[in-house]
Amino acid sequence: MEIKNIAIIGSGLMGSGIAYVSAWNGYNVIVVDVDQAALERGMERLRSDVMTGIEKGKMSMSEAEGLMSRLKSTVKVEDAVKEADLVVEAVFENMEVKKKIFAQIDKAAPPRTILATNTSSLSIDELATATKRPEKVIGMHYFSPVASMKLLEVVVGKKTAEETVQTAFAVGKKQGKLPVKAKNSPGFIVNRILMPVLREAIFLYEKGVATKEEIDTALTTIGKFQAGPFTLGDFVGLDIAYNAMSTLYRELGDCFKPPETLKKLVDAGSLGMKSKKGFYAYGGAKSEPEKPKGADPQMLVNRITIPVIREAMILVDQGIATKADIDQAMKLGASFPVGPFEMADKIGLPKVKAEIQKLQKELGPCYSVPKMLG
Repeated sequence: MEIKNIAIIGSGLMGSGIAYVSAWNGYNVIVVDVDQAALERGMERLRSDVMTGIEKGKMSMSEAEGLMSRLKSTVKVEDAVKEADLVVEAVFENMEVKKKIFAQIDKAAPPRTILATNTSSLSIDELATATKRPEKVIGMHYFSPVASMKLLEVVVGKKTAEETVQTAFAVGKKQGKLPVKAKNSPGFIVNRILMPVLREAIFLYEKGVATKEEIDTALTTIGKFQAGPFTLGDFVGLDIAYNAMSTLYRELGDCFKPPETLKKLVDAGSLGMKSKKGFYAYGGAKSEPEKPKGADPQMLVNRITIPVIREAMILVDQGIATKADIDQAMKLGASFPVGPFEMADKIGLPKVKAEIQKLQKELGPCYSVPKMLG
């Protein structure tokens, strides 16, 4: 199915970003928000992004004019979707709110229209129950900032038609993205595998094995990650990390229960860089580094990456994604230096299995050996 007209529901950071890459790559876009003031802020953000593109030499004035000519906005959902070939919902992570929006879109949009959600962890199958077209419901999970992040997770529900999947892939590629496919499951690929990084790091910190600084330094120097787990958590937003982990906990059980340290920070409003305080302090206030524990950096890297490899293997065992898509997703969406399966190949599968067995013996069933390791 050819897509020409895209409606974006929600004009926040993600919605305006998706609108930008869509209009820039030739789609006619209409952005909708229920609140006129919020819509104006979103459109102003879009105009600012366009001006930045001109100033940085990424687009000419005529290209910018063309982009803006393909953008419209409205506060009426029915007006936004009446000629849409594709609708992308990008409101905040609340299932009941999203289901109400999907039901509203389903009634107003033409039968041909594909309904996509930008959710990072909520169930595509549950969202589809709010519509009479489950075969046309799909996840299109973009990453922030949308203009520069190349990954698009295309999330396939139980009733999603293959034509819907192919169309989502085609749109993603035209938007300049590198799509990967995941079956609907909690956290999809990136959040499912990324959450254990932060969780394991916090556990090591809570147990007094190492300081935050030691863990972050080990992961960046020896592990070659762009940022350590505590710095990354502060950057992403600890509320976002906590909500993603809570979804996994609710859907998958105790092995994803958010650590107490993370809960306390979120409850206190210490959400990371955006609130000037999280695991570390920002904006003038200095966080005093703790006295080093003298932990072996290589041990810290192994202790965090082995559970990550294990989780990636479970996704393959469950048929949720392929090894290649998982490796690509983690490199593009989470800035991993190499993918989990590339890590495993480097370490050697017998050693990976032995390390997981050691963790299982010490810490219990949340570290059981994946089927692919026998």
